[in-house]
Amino acid sequence: MNTLDSMRVYVRVVEFGSFAAAARNLDLSPAMVTKHVAHLEKRIGALLLHRTTRQVRPTEVGQAYFERCLALLSDFEAAESEASAGVTTPRGPLRVTAPNEFSPYLGQMTAEFLRLYPEVDLTFDFSNRFVNIVEEGYDVAIRISASLDSSLVGRRIALSRAHIVASPRYIEQHGRPESPEMLADHPCLSYGMPSPSDEWIFQKDNETKKIRIRNKLVSTRAEPLILAARAGAGVSWLPTFVCGQDLREGRLVSLFPDHHVGSLEVYILHPHRRFVPTKVKAFINVLTTSLNPGEVDDPWE
Repeated sequence: MNTLDSMRVYVRVVEFGSFAAAARNLDLSPAMVTKHVAHLEKRIGALLLHRTTRQVRPTEVGQAYFERCLALLSDFEAAESEASAGVTTPRGPLRVTAPNEFSPYLGQMTAEFLRLYPEVDLTFDFSNRFVNIVEEGYDVAIRISASLDSSLVGRRIALSRAHIVASPRYIEQHGRPESPEMLADHPCLSYGMPSPSDEWIFQKDNETKKIRIRNKLVSTRAEPLILAARAGAGVSWLPTFVCGQDLREGRLVSLFPDHHVGSLEVYILHPHRRFVPTKVKAFINVLTTSLNPGEVDDPWE
């Protein structure tokens, strides 16, 4: 068994904290990952990993060996890179997880990405649940959140401002609320994630108001909310990546454009590790260029 290959496998096991996640990332069987680690332990004559049913972590010897492996692999990859004039071709499977609402934007860049990198095989998994990309073996995650507390590596690629919106049909039938306080008399359409809220927050001129609302519809996906808003079923809180085109084309109206009602940030993340595969770097570059070519804060406004 090739010791250098075993070192690569061992580094992934330590970084992911899991034999199964390392196996998925490396496209190996869990049994083969176990054999690689066993090969190193036999060669060194020491236990490298503490194994439990829930976690894998290095021993004291294993941590020191892990750091040495990182340095050795870094030097080895640098030598290979110099020998090949820095040319590496993105290839292999690439698993991406993203919120349901983001599927149109990944769809826009897919054809271009596959044209540029025909040796990469893409898998998209759209879900609004919280996905542990390390344990579940994803290469890239798109996260949309008001704030991000993560051990993952990545970058913010855009911001999406929120608006309180209603359709012209709704305004004609029920009148336009002239102040946030008047929303108490209107049916509201709200996100149910991370949990349903009966308050919307409004900021203007350094003043913050929390306005209680009456939820007529709560959804963990944006599609029912925007469809209901277009049809005149009520007033909704929606970010621009969901409602921006409707605002521009007049299907929806921003009721309080002079108030700040929140924003979401769009992040592209990958597992925290020292060596980022070229296929991941390529995906990040293509998505960023496709989504926000002008590098503005909110590309959907």
